[in-house]
Amino acid sequence: MTRIPSIVRALTAAGLMAVAGVTGGLAAAGPAAAAGTGALACGWDPDAAAGIAYYNHCADTRVVIRVERHGAPGYDQCVGPGRTYLGPTSIVKYAWYAGRLC
Repeated sequence: MTRIPSIVRALTAAGLMAVAGVTGGLAAAGPAAAAGTGALACGWDPDAAAGIAYYNHCADTRVVIRVERHGAPGYDQCVGPGRTYLGPTSIVKYAWYAGRLC
């Protein structure tokens, strides 16, 4: 039962940071950057049909994300702007902004 509140706090913080990053990044970069990302979601962006996990970072910075895996320990990874391949969704469960730059 104690794990649920920490997950909720982490997801809430990650969501707030993603919104702040997207708003600031797109406002500074202008319409060309928004057009470049297309219809992709910012943050965790799996392709369910293909079974592939991606993380789409929408700002012009490099950030650390936490990658959670099925049946294995998670790990931190530094990602830059754009869509980063993380692996098959059978292995990668979720990824979220860890709250720091790299």
